[in-house]
Amino acid sequence: MLDAQKCAELIGQHFAEITTEQFLENLKNSSPELFEDDALPSSAESLLSESTALKDTLLEQVART
Repeated sequence: MLDAQKCAELIGQHFAEITTEQFLENLKNSSPELFEDDALPSSAESLLSESTALKDTLLEQVART
C-alpha cells in the first residue's frame, strides 16, 4: 500500500528541485502534441505560466501535509 505522506514528500522534493525549463522539457518529451507547429505563439508563454503555477500549487499542497 502506498504511504500518502511519503508520496507527498517525493512529489514535493521533485517539484522543489526541478526548474520550470526542465519541467517544460519533460512535458515536451512526454506530450509533444502540446507543442505542435500549429499552436499559437502565445500558447508557449501561457504554458510556461501555467506550469509555474502548477509547480507552485503542488509545492503549497505538499507543504500543508
